[in-house]
Amino acid sequence: MISGFQVALKNTIDVIAPPATPIQDFTYHWKQLMNFYASHKSNCKLTIECTGIPQHLDCLVDILLDEEKNDDNPGPCLEYLLQHKLLDWLATLANVESPPGMRLVCLLFFRKLLSHTKFPLLHQSAVYGPVQRLISLCSGTIPSAIENEEVKFLLTLCFLVCRYPHLTNIVNVSSNVSHETNMAMKNDSERMDIHSVTYIPAKKRNATNALFQPLNTQAITLINPNLFACDHQRRRSICSDKFKYDALKKYKKHNSKISNRKISVRSNESTSSRDTENSSMCSSPVLQKPSQYIANLDTIINQRNLDNCDKESDIISSSLHDVDVKLKDFEDLRIDVSDDGGNYGVNSKKQSLSISPVLDTSNSLLLDALISYLNTADNTVRIRACEGIMILASLEDPNFARTIAESDLSIVITTRLENLFNLIPAHVDPAEIDDIDVTWGLDSPLWTNEKKFPGCRQVAAYFMWVDYCNQLIKEAHPHVAHSLAKNIRLLFFEKVLAPALADHHVLLITSLVTETLRKITAPIFDIEVGYWIVGEQRDPVIAEVCSTSIYERLIENCYTDCNDLTLETLKLFEEILDKRNEHVLHCMMLSYLSSRGYYDNGAADSAIASWSDEEDEREREKKGALDFSREQSHSRTLAPSNIHRIVNCFLSLMPRQLQTDPGEDNYERYMTDWEKQYTKVKMDCALFAWPLEAVSIDDSGSYDSRPEADHCSSRFYMGPFISMLLDKVINIPYQKYEINLQLTIVISRLALLPHPYLHEFLLNPLLPLTPGSKSLFTCLQKVIKQLVSEVTKTPKYKDILRETRKHLLEDCSQQIKENILYESVVITEEFCKELAAIAYVKYQHSM
Repeated sequence: MISGFQVALKNTIDVIAPPATPIQDFTYHWKQLMNFYASHKSNCKLTIECTGIPQHLDCLVDILLDEEKNDDNPGPCLEYLLQHKLLDWLATLANVESPPGMRLVCLLFFRKLLSHTKFPLLHQSAVYGPVQRLISLCSGTIPSAIENEEVKFLLTLCFLVCRYPHLTNIVNVSSNVSHETNMAMKNDSERMDIHSVTYIPAKKRNATNALFQPLNTQAITLINPNLFACDHQRRRSICSDKFKYDALKKYKKHNSKISNRKISVRSNESTSSRDTENSSMCSSPVLQKPSQYIANLDTIINQRNLDNCDKESDIISSSLHDVDVKLKDFEDLRIDVSDDGGNYGVNSKKQSLSISPVLDTSNSLLLDALISYLNTADNTVRIRACEGIMILASLEDPNFARTIAESDLSIVITTRLENLFNLIPAHVDPAEIDDIDVTWGLDSPLWTNEKKFPGCRQVAAYFMWVDYCNQLIKEAHPHVAHSLAKNIRLLFFEKVLAPALADHHVLLITSLVTETLRKITAPIFDIEVGYWIVGEQRDPVIAEVCSTSIYERLIENCYTDCNDLTLETLKLFEEILDKRNEHVLHCMMLSYLSSRGYYDNGAADSAIASWSDEEDEREREKKGALDFSREQSHSRTLAPSNIHRIVNCFLSLMPRQLQTDPGEDNYERYMTDWEKQYTKVKMDCALFAWPLEAVSIDDSGSYDSRPEADHCSSRFYMGPFISMLLDKVINIPYQKYEINLQLTIVISRLALLPHPYLHEFLLNPLLPLTPGSKSLFTCLQKVIKQLVSEVTKTPKYKDILRETRKHLLEDCSQQIKENILYESVVITEEFCKELAAIAYVKYQHSM
């Protein structure tokens, strides 16, 4: 009974006083928001939480979003927002922070509206103008308690630009300046019409307060350049001017001080038309790439404005009447509009805001704002700024990409990289660096919040930024990626890392460089790092000639007496080889071996030592020509017919009295691992223009070519890198186990490369060498000869060898005395088996 009575009462009330429409609710909340400023007659010290402004703004955006749920077309509330430039007023209030905290709630309002609306509003001149002004207010260089919300707002804009790439001009500093501001410029191009919100003494009240001037009902956000070309639009313009004329009459009635203004309907009509057309044609990038939503929005706004002229006139007139009543008691708040566009009071200068975006030397407002947050102390804010920069850098627009490439982004990125590198303490243990596994996101808290070792946080921060640089270059547009990679190479690798490899902290620096290269996976970044290592020239370095390349400096470090430095440098070389950079491989090794100066063409057993008798005979007939028949799909250099002789040569290197493995020829256990690795190496090197066969060019047709060949053959130079490796191989009996192990790893990485000359030089023991030349096999023969002469002198050396092998290879917990000589025997024996396995794996893949 009671519930039925309540329903009847509610129905009766709805008949007598119908519920308010969305547009009525929308205008109500906006007027309530504006009434706050009209009701304060002195400088307002209230915080935003003590006012009803946040609640009114929440209601406004909720009404806008609810309106979209019920209709796929723009509704009257959205039209009202755009036509009356409400966002412009909010941007002004956000700038002057009136009341304190207004900027935060305005950012929340803009972000919620732009991110949740289904219409692409950003192209509208009533939207992108205030958005640009808010972007200019967001700066990480100025300490702010709301920087988290600022960067969220900027990140929202990045997502919108990513969704609508044709709107990139909106976030750039361009000619998107309001027509009124351009008209206000007179003699000085830098002087603009500035509206300032400021509190002044009560007796200096200005009746022409722009904040409460009649709202212009002309829709300036339409983007149709032919807006007034048809009768339909002319009728709309006349109707709109009628509303404006009525509104101004009401305003003059309540404000006698502006009675001498001259109102011309015809003048207003022409000015409004020109303003709309200029704003549409000059500023909106949508003219270049229209969208379905944009066209739909314009059509609906035009039609609804035409059909609801009378209704809108009543709403605006009522709203203006209420505001004019408030103006009678309003004494303290004013917007001082200077007539000459540049002169305004001293007090107003402190809280001034330009209607147009602040002009800057950069070309992108949004990018500059995001860059300013890269050095903030808040890790979350910095990561969000990094995400926004990555989104902008990945856009496919070539003009926008060039803008980013020419900006200060690469310099700021590199400067931060250098600063983080310099913060790493010198006492960090290089052995700890290998265990660090971090990424640039928020998924590495253990390394940033806990101390794993002294200096852990600084090291982790550096590698997190290296990872971000790598990901940014990988995702960025090629123009941006090349600019970033080149500047990092020039300003960080060459300016900072190169000199550091020669100072007294070279051990730590080498370890850091190794881990840095391991983090770099972007192809463009790899290319620039390769240029840093070996230079951009591809010509081989002449022996005994001073060179300043990084890899030769690293080679010098391998010859020092410091075992730890030698070990770390060999690890760095391993990482360089794992990059599979063709330019680096060519400059370090292949340019020296491609002449095949190590091969003795006059040797009697050359036919037996190379592929096969038949292949050698065919090559002699071709006289060294490189044009192999198209039917040949495999390399006879990598898959010689005498592969079993080659394998047996490696396996029989170690004499029986020094063999520690009871299986003797048990090299098959290495096959599976090398099979996987060689498959990956072949894929990485598939696009390299490497020859298929190792062939000597027979230039005996020239009358003086043979003496020159004989002269050059005795001067074969294998390059500084291979020379260093072979010198280290010869010194195996006198080096620590860790160095010998790392040395065999580096040589194995080289032997895996499917280059015919490199393969022949390293993995063909039957190769006829020119006089004075040495190969990997001959160096191993010398090592084993030294081991036999030294080890056999010790009584019960076989028992010691077995214990040493068990300790090294079987992870035995038993502690034995370190003996370099016996450890060298074990590692040399296993190294020969690895070389045999690699040769056979490459043979199988080349058949």
